Amino acid sequence: MNINQQIEAFRAFNRFYTRQIGLLNRTLLESPFSLTQARILFEIANRKQTTASDLMEDLGMDRGYLSRTLQAFEKQGLLQRKKSSEDSRQRFLKLTSKGKKLFSSLNRQSVIQAKELLKRLPEAEREKLIGSMTAIEKILEPNESSSNVILRSHRPGDIGWITHRHGAFYSEQYG
Repeated sequence: MNINQQIEAFRAFNRFYTRQIGLLNRTLLESPFSLTQARILFEIANRKQTTASDLMEDLGMDRGYLSRTLQAFEKQGLLQRKKSSEDSRQRFLKLTSKGKKLFSSLNRQSVIQAKELLKRLPEAEREKLIGSMTAIEKILEPNESSSNVILRSHRPGDIGWITHRHGAFYSEQYG
């Protein structure tokens, strides 16, 4: 398959998947929110502390659009901003109880949607699908969590080995 065929296959999959999970609908999961707005709510709900700058950077969002969305959430009583005790210029975003309730409902609907899609498949096919999704994620956005390197606390003998290797390296390199 040449690069042009790969590009077409990639784009065809994207069109298929967005249709499968209803991303082309005007709103997400029959809520009053777009996919982007729901994602912002998700991020705020699932982070211990976050700022608008954090969201903008992590989601790759336009500053103006994010700002307007956050202002709308505040007007709707879904969001509050709390001044940082360490840096008065920084405001942490938190969902209000109304925002938490609304997010909980959206999250439940999303779980139901995923469950309905997955339960149509035999177990082996579900495992294959999830494995493929995981592979896509690791290939397109490799990070330290996908590494096979595991750091552990040192054990007896490690410090001596490090000292030995350091001496051996210097001896080999510099005599």
